[in-house]
Amino acid sequence: MSATKPGPSPSPSQWKRTSPVALTRESFLNLLDGKTPLIKVPHFVSNDVCDKVVDYLMPQFTSYLHATGPAVEKVGLAQFEFQAQSKEDFRNRSGDEKARYFSEAHKLRNLHADLATATSTENLWAKTVAAIAALVPEYDVSVASEPSLADSSNHPPQQYHSGIFRSINGGTPPHCDWCPYDCLTEPWILSRIINQAVFNLYLTNVAGGSTTVYDVQWTPEALEYRDPESYGYARELVDGRAKCEWRPAVGQLCIFNSRNIHEVKPVEKKEDRGGSGKPRIALASFMGLLPAEVTGGRPRLMFWS
Repeated sequence: MSATKPGPSPSPSQWKRTSPVALTRESFLNLLDGKTPLIKVPHFVSNDVCDKVVDYLMPQFTSYLHATGPAVEKVGLAQFEFQAQSKEDFRNRSGDEKARYFSEAHKLRNLHADLATATSTENLWAKTVAAIAALVPEYDVSVASEPSLADSSNHPPQQYHSGIFRSINGGTPPHCDWCPYDCLTEPWILSRIINQAVFNLYLTNVAGGSTTVYDVQWTPEALEYRDPESYGYARELVDGRAKCEWRPAVGQLCIFNSRNIHEVKPVEKKEDRGGSGKPRIALASFMGLLPAEVTGGRPRLMFWS
């Protein structure tokens, strides 16, 4: 990746605005289509609930099993941990990545129900998914699953994990999350989606740690700007493009189209800017739309992390 490579010729803007909008059916469908940068819902969850969940989760955070960029800690599981992230990853696949992922995902099938019980709070993942599902009654809505073994009663569909708690304090490079490219190394059902978005429900306040999403969606031409050592892209890909930036706030729900290039700034030290001293923690899940020609029935909005 060359730091001096000129940026691509700007494509026409798809955004209708650069400011966040409320969560409605119209705004959600526009966001899936790449026409809206951000949906923001302040106070989606109370500060008290967030504090209880964070206090319970703090001792349980562990490092990602595999991440080529800045360190990320988690409670839960990310399919990203099993993706080919760098050029070397693409050359050296073991062949058992899917089996290992679904083995770990199965262990977490009760994570959110157990967390709600342990903290005497609501199921935050279920609350978020229900709010989104209510907007699109024409879609089937579910956790993502692989259909390949569904025909056998001895082999139920392999279900993904949805709803990872992430602690991102060192920031991220400019990147995007677009499974039709990211998942091509194996036959993941995720590679057949036609739209992809992500929700983040922020559980802590921090100094710094803002997210910026750019009016640049992934296309094959973006690979000219891909960092071969990581999942990031050169900044020239987004220089001069429209953007939307926001900071985490306790209880705030944010949804954006993850095919758009986006980045997270590092958290500043508590003594620098008066932060809370807690890590930057959010509950996150991707969602993607499988079209009717893939499902054989209604379109399916499926969730995974």
